[in-house]
Amino acid sequence: MSKLTITRTTVTHYRINQIALDLLTFDESYRRIRGRMKNKLFDCFSCKRDFTDGEKISLIIITGSGNKVVCHGCGVEIEKELIEKDGE
Repeated sequence: MSKLTITRTTVTHYRINQIALDLLTFDESYRRIRGRMKNKLFDCFSCKRDFTDGEKISLIIITGSGNKVVCHGCGVEIEKELIEKDGE
């Protein structure tokens, strides 16, 4: 008898309102403060890469699901898209 598998994929679209580029620095202080919280925010919300010590991280404001943090690279791309969108 073969094993049956079920695969589910969920796609969620987030509406980004604002970005604060390079707002925070990922360091021991950040880890100590966020380490006590349920959602630690130790990785990029967009690309899922773990932050490294001394890295600048950006804050994005998302409608309906709270604020998230992204790495500098993803933050620059998001900021560029927000600027292009506002120019239309």
